[in-house]
Amino acid sequence: MKLKVYADRMSQPSRAVLIFCKVNEIQFDEILIYLANRQQLSPEFKDINPMGKVPAIVDGKLKLSESHAILIYLSSAYPSVVDHWYPSDLSKRARIHSVLDWHHTNLRPGAAGYVLNSVLGPALGLPLNPKAAAEAEQLLTKSLTTLDTFWLKGNAMFLLGSNQPSIADLSLVCELTQLQVLDDKDRLRLLSPHKNVEQWIENTRKATMPHFDEVHEVLFRAKDRCQKQREMATASKPGPQSKIIQFSTIGEKSDDPNLVQNTTDRRKHRRKWSRAEDAILISAWLNTSKDPIVDNEHKACAFWKRIGAYFNNSASLANLPKREPSHCKQRWSKLNDKVCKFVGCYDQALNQRSSGQSEDDVFQVAYQVYTNNYKSNFTLEHAWRELRHSKKWCSLYPFENSKGGGSSKRTKLNNGDRVYSSSSNPESVPIALDEEEQVMDLPLGVKSSKQKEKKVATIITIEEREADSGSRLENLWVLDEEEQVMDRPLGVKSLEQKENKVAPKPTIEEREAADSRSRLENLWALKEKEEREADSRSRLENLWALKEKDIEEQKKLTRMEVLKSLLGRTTDQLSEKEDILKNKLIDEML
Repeated sequence: MKLKVYADRMSQPSRAVLIFCKVNEIQFDEILIYLANRQQLSPEFKDINPMGKVPAIVDGKLKLSESHAILIYLSSAYPSVVDHWYPSDLSKRARIHSVLDWHHTNLRPGAAGYVLNSVLGPALGLPLNPKAAAEAEQLLTKSLTTLDTFWLKGNAMFLLGSNQPSIADLSLVCELTQLQVLDDKDRLRLLSPHKNVEQWIENTRKATMPHFDEVHEVLFRAKDRCQKQREMATASKPGPQSKIIQFSTIGEKSDDPNLVQNTTDRRKHRRKWSRAEDAILISAWLNTSKDPIVDNEHKACAFWKRIGAYFNNSASLANLPKREPSHCKQRWSKLNDKVCKFVGCYDQALNQRSSGQSEDDVFQVAYQVYTNNYKSNFTLEHAWRELRHSKKWCSLYPFENSKGGGSSKRTKLNNGDRVYSSSSNPESVPIALDEEEQVMDLPLGVKSSKQKEKKVATIITIEEREADSGSRLENLWVLDEEEQVMDRPLGVKSLEQKENKVAPKPTIEEREAADSRSRLENLWALKEKEEREADSRSRLENLWALKEKDIEEQKKLTRMEVLKSLLGRTTDQLSEKEDILKNKLIDEML
């Protein structure tokens, strides 16, 4: 089964895992989890990672989260990974683990905290926090100093005095690359005092090209958006620019009159959709999607351009400003989503209606069901009434008056009046409509018309072949009857001779040959059985050898985990027995 990587490229740990897989030619499927849309909190993703964080992987039956654990697993499980990423030397592995542990408690909260609280917070639905940004900046500055003077000491190109990158280099460099979204002056203020760190970042980037720039492209685009945001803020507000760039002012209060005035001016340009505009938009969508001349298989951009042109050319909207095709697409998406939801609620109300309820009563029940299910009021009744008679949005249970003894809630199906609904009901059920509610079938497109003509020609050809075959069979039948007439019947003596014929008895030689064949077959069956048993024993022995090897590997991993926990503690924190155990484990592994 192919490796699956669940990631968002705006996430530093996700970028590290993706670059590692691409550099080492590990075949995988990238499944995007958009953090801005809260997809990491969906039940489907929490089944993979209950913590609700990216990255996460699924490799066969294994579900694994935490970027450092993922990098270690991929380095150990895939033979294509070069040794320098996660060396087989246990002492070098232990030093890599020490860098990764330091990263999680120092560099990551410093860099991620500063960027999140000063720039990216609003994009993820979080408020900006200058106080938290200042605290994160202090931790980031301290971490950069430690990197420059301790982890990168000497003339080596990478961490821990190595001339080739490891998973620790990749993870830490991806962490610092997110500083690209900051203002250039702010980023240089943080990084320029640390020349070794800047050179190390460039060395790691070159060692993982072109995949490094490809995966970070989304971050570079975010940098451009942030730069434009800063330029707009500078142009709209005179005076010194704050280093904290705000994407929006939602959920925040400001005493700045210029900011309030700019926000009010922007809101003046936003025009709400009226009921008349909704009706024109619905008509435009229905007529464009059912156009038999242009066909219904055009691209999305051309489709919405035609809808926008139809909408703007409407005589009833001549005095209103024009709408862009993208605006029509967004409005239609909202209308379609809410109307489809209400259709499901309306079907539920129709299915549960009692005798004597009018259509208004059913609508009120459906309205209440919608409010209970989606925690909001249904405000698009006009759109639903426009779309309710179209095939996609028609109800499963057409409303009927219950006069004169009442009628069944479900009408019987006629052969020619079948319609299938695509509402929220999980099963599409054919229903019958009244004469006033008949739904027009979608017209055939160009391809459908050609296919229909080919089908008719094929049917005619098949019928001709069947007629030709039938004539040939009739001719053969006549010939067969003539031959039967020509045959002479057997006489009495011939019949007696035929009945008196007896099969000859087998000779002694034939019986001995049959016995020999039977014994040879038995011997061959015994030989095959012995070979199968020998093969089974061989496989069991191989499995047992692999099991013993696996047990030994597990023991080694357990010793490494114990040693790692002991190395993470100072000498003063260790007891005498723990100190002896630590030295013993180091001697065994070296």
